[in-house]
Amino acid sequence: MLNCLKNQKLWCAVGGAAAVIVGKKVVKAKKTRELCVSGLAKGMKLRADAQEAFRSMKDEANDICCDAKAEAGVE
Repeated sequence: MLNCLKNQKLWCAVGGAAAVIVGKKVVKAKKTRELCVSGLAKGMKLRADAQEAFRSMKDEANDICCDAKAEAGVE
């Protein structure tokens, strides 16, 4: 019986089973879903803000380029 308690493979199997049970409860928890949705929403907002900033910089660069062309007399 004591040999069973010293078996490393047995403890790995028991630990793996415990991790699966705990992991399943964590994944199905309401708070986990709320955190994931919140994180995803923040990521989407960050992406939209970055796209808007890029669009603004691109428009300003085009305006500067057009002004420079007009000042130089190039069409």
